[in-house]
Amino acid sequence: MVFKPKRQYEWNPDYKLSIDPNTVGGVLEEIEARDGGVTAVAFLEASRPSDSPTHSVFEWNDSKAAESWRLHQSRTTINALRVTYTNSEGEDVKVSAFIKTSEGNTRTVYENIQEALSNEEKKEIVLARIKNELDSFIIRNQHIEELADLLEEASKKVRKKVRKKGAKNGRK
Repeated sequence: MVFKPKRQYEWNPDYKLSIDPNTVGGVLEEIEARDGGVTAVAFLEASRPSDSPTHSVFEWNDSKAAESWRLHQSRTTINALRVTYTNSEGEDVKVSAFIKTSEGNTRTVYENIQEALSNEEKKEIVLARIKNELDSFIIRNQHIEELADLLEEASKKVRKKVRKKGAKNGRK
């Protein structure tokens, strides 16, 4: 069955699949029309038949899929681990214990956050990734008018904290 989407779709630049995004969008639109919303289970089930236009999105070899799932669990576990440290203001802050320091299409490498951020080259990689994530967040949510207010409020909090920290360290 071929689904004709109501909209034009494209892949996030960071996540490209070999399947036409309009094919996936059409299938998701059909699920939404049928169920009132889309769930991961509904999309998986719609893709399960070998003649489904989105069948190729999934790995159907159970051995490969199991290994892929375990790698996903591994990344999730690394990303979920937190460490508490005391900042310059004497406050305990919980942050990610390990942070991704690789860039481009290289293998993903995580390093202890304090050591990674003390290395200027790695710090630049981390900051560039955070900027890209923030840009992607803004692009994904730019249609939400209140987003500008939320970002402005968050920006003010960050600037205030930086000024306070700078004043405490004798800077203006």
